[in-house]
Amino acid sequence: MTYCEASSVRVLSGVTSNVIGDSDIENLIALSDQQINDDLGVFSAPVPSRIKHLSALLTAIKLLERPDLRFRLGDSGFTEQQIERNLERWNREVERIYAYYGKTVPRSGGSLGAV
Repeated sequence: MTYCEASSVRVLSGVTSNVIGDSDIENLIALSDQQINDDLGVFSAPVPSRIKHLSALLTAIKLLERPDLRFRLGDSGFTEQQIERNLERWNREVERIYAYYGKTVPRSGGSLGAV
């Protein structure tokens, strides 16, 4: 069971199917969901809406951080400033959700600690 769907990531990010296919987004969702499971624990149905949103946020961040995708997004009318603004806003939202669960966002190779 995934915590979000490709359509949720598309709505959040504005990335269309002509930029990246659903199967690629679904692969990134699987990575995001595994990160949630590792960091916060496994959530079963009904999955809290906060976790669904976290999955979409983490996936959108992974999308926009892909260098190959950033190039294609530029061709689709996204500016580098818009991308950076979105990434900053989404990272703050991720931090708030982690804090809600008493965790901090792991940084490159670090482990979670209590807030």
